[in-house]
Amino acid sequence: MHPLSMMTAEEIETGIEVLRDSGRIDDSSTFHGCCIYEPAKEEVAAWQTGDPVDRRLDLVVRHHGEVYETTVSISRGEVDRWEMIPDVVPRVGFVELFKVMGACGSDPGFQEALKKRGITDSSTVQIDPWPTGDYGFEFENGRRVQRCIAFHRPTPNDNGYAYPVDGLMVHVDVDTLEVLHIEDFGQWPMATERGNYDVDSVVSDYGPMREDLRPVEITQPEGVSFSVEDNEICWQKWRFRMVVDDTEGLVLHRIAYTQDGVERPVIDRASLAEMVVPYGDTRPSQAFKHALDSGEYGLGMTANSLTLGCDCVGEIVYLDAVQLLDDGSVVTTGNAICIHEEDFGIGWKHTDMLTEEVEVRRSRRLVVSTISTVGNYEYGFFWYFHLDGSIKLEIKLTGILTTRAHGEGDDLTFARQIAPNVSAPIHQHLFCMRLDMAIDGNANNVVEVNTEALPPGPENPYNTAFAARETLLTSEHSAMRETNSSSSRYWRIEHSEKTNRLGRPTAYRLLPSSTPTMFASADSPHAQRAAFAKHNLWVTPTVGSERYAAGDYPTQRNAGQGLPGYTSEDRSVCDTDVTIWHSFGLTHDVRIEDYPVMPTEYTGFMLVPDGFFERNPAIDVPPNNADHCH
Repeated sequence: MHPLSMMTAEEIETGIEVLRDSGRIDDSSTFHGCCIYEPAKEEVAAWQTGDPVDRRLDLVVRHHGEVYETTVSISRGEVDRWEMIPDVVPRVGFVELFKVMGACGSDPGFQEALKKRGITDSSTVQIDPWPTGDYGFEFENGRRVQRCIAFHRPTPNDNGYAYPVDGLMVHVDVDTLEVLHIEDFGQWPMATERGNYDVDSVVSDYGPMREDLRPVEITQPEGVSFSVEDNEICWQKWRFRMVVDDTEGLVLHRIAYTQDGVERPVIDRASLAEMVVPYGDTRPSQAFKHALDSGEYGLGMTANSLTLGCDCVGEIVYLDAVQLLDDGSVVTTGNAICIHEEDFGIGWKHTDMLTEEVEVRRSRRLVVSTISTVGNYEYGFFWYFHLDGSIKLEIKLTGILTTRAHGEGDDLTFARQIAPNVSAPIHQHLFCMRLDMAIDGNANNVVEVNTEALPPGPENPYNTAFAARETLLTSEHSAMRETNSSSSRYWRIEHSEKTNRLGRPTAYRLLPSSTPTMFASADSPHAQRAAFAKHNLWVTPTVGSERYAAGDYPTQRNAGQGLPGYTSEDRSVCDTDVTIWHSFGLTHDVRIEDYPVMPTEYTGFMLVPDGFFERNPAIDVPPNNADHCH
């Protein structure tokens, strides 16, 4: 077993038993985080096959009202660390969430509010708990709270988001399950159209399914071109490890490319450091919303089992993942990671106009993906590795819009009507990726490159000249940057000393997509809790404990935590081990076509080699044989 192998159900159960035997936990204890302990990168790099491994787990435990961080050695059966962390709110677990839903649904005050809206059976109501954020409510002080909103399901299989029960919010104490406060600020007419999207409902409501789609078969009769051993994958000249972390979801470790028999590091660790979904609507049922889905719920905890449907197509290899629920039970998500290859069109081509000789090579890519369902939304995380040395992260967003009720004459400044009596508010999906870079090693610099037009003058005789200008980002504060499409801005991560055969530093470019930052004002609760979304780029010296862009405990009160705290000393980022934090995403000004279920939207970025290789690294890709071409 490798130090970065995925944890197993047996290891988690052993860790819990070690804590129990030590007297530190009892049956009342709850668990709010569990992942493999990651040794220092130097220790991992020095490890050789056959070396002993001290397998350890990092856990967050709530015991008798206090929060503890603990490290447990599975190998030695010992507790290495047990430290109380004061004044933090741990994330809410999924067992707790279902208890919150039950407490809300059975509350007499809530049931009375439903009756005012013509709903007499609370069992037909879907309860969606949301993180409360920090809005200064006194009744929330010292408590763990969820704010619940409601949707009607006339039958159990109906789409609840087609029937928003607006004007009603319920604040529930997660620990005591006490309903603290009910906000009832208005009534709207209930929707009259169901928004179901299963096959039978589509045929019933909209007519027959299409009948003119012919099958597309994807086969690899000689098998796949990659191998997976434990959680390490080798494909072409790429090699890396992958895990499903309970908070970050899919994490890639030790990404390296082998050239001329030499393995060259590119990224030491790639993970989602946080995400935020801020809403721009001022209606009380929407204005508070800015879920930090990774830190407040855990993307790994919401990972799908990819055995059903068409999540992946082709010759697939799957990896399972195990997670620890808050009540101490262990769950296995079968087929949590999907691995396959895809044809990716023309890799390179040229037709010699004089000789009429044609050389063309097909491109393909390795795909490593997971999909998480967080309430109404699905987020697919797809890492693509290409034959030309480039890497792409694509996040695919689908699922169902969270809705609000709509009445005749309602203001639609902050929402779009999507069905009779139903509208959906404007919002954003903003992600922050943490990239612990290692371009040819751990001594790197970050350079910003902008293309600009030259002013008229002797160096620009025809007023046509433009050039790419480079600026070294020297400190954390100078490295807080935004994208700029008008200057074709990108960032180059380069080795401090190693050069290619032409004397330039070996490097990779971070190519951002067209992406916004957060629109909410810097002094708003949204921005104070998710400050990472106010800049597209942050750069810090790599510190293993600085992992989460909104802090270790973002639930309820975390203003100033995470990247604002990490960068407060304005440390140097020159000639050192650097971590790139890239924030990106999209603004969802919703369309009627996004309902009842949303066509997939895409966001992401690319990392492409820039002087890392001596020439086009895909020059050695062989041509397809004639059997595969017409």
